[in-house]
Amino acid sequence: MKITGNVVYQDIEGGFWGIVTDDQVQYEPIEGIPVSLQRNQTRVEAEVEPVQAISFRMWGQPVRVLTIHRV
Repeated sequence: MKITGNVVYQDIEGGFWGIVTDDQVQYEPIEGIPVSLQRNQTRVEAEVEPVQAISFRMWGQPVRVLTIHRV
């Protein structure tokens, strides 16, 4: 599925980068976000697929990022 939103840093359980879409849906990329996009409020468009994963962070829907780029 395609999503558009902003990269956000979450200071939970050691910290991680997530994506919050325009309609406020939170996604947690299980393999992270490229370093070049790791800046708060970086606008991105991504192709993601939901995954079944157990996350101790309890923030957002776990997804695998297939493609991602700055908008």
